[in-house]
Amino acid sequence: MSARKLLEKLGQEALRFKKIAGSWHKPAISAKNAARLRKETLAEGGEWAYERAAEPAKRRKPKGHKHDREKPLREAEVAKKLAQADQRIADYRAAQHAPMREASLMDRLLLTPKQIRQKAKNG
Repeated sequence: MSARKLLEKLGQEALRFKKIAGSWHKPAISAKNAARLRKETLAEGGEWAYERAAEPAKRRKPKGHKHDREKPLREAEVAKKLAQADQRIADYRAAQHAPMREASLMDRLLLTPKQIRQKAKNG
């Protein structure tokens, strides 16, 4: 059956994709043939009854770069970590010096600082 007869028989449905039983099926008339038929109809002086209405374009804000979008989050995270930095440094230094203060005089004379820390860690 020719595309023109099929279009007359089925109408707008011949140009649309259909979802049948959960799967999509292609239109009865391909977009290429529909364009050819439209061109011929308009050239003959006829009117194309199956014109689709153009949707207005939506203006969206450009997405931009990810590092620019996430910069405020990163800056907030850094500021939060910087607020905790002094306390964390003090805790770290105290943890590093505690084994040396608790070590016996003999350990301090005979062992390196690393060995003293390992001894304190292991018990």
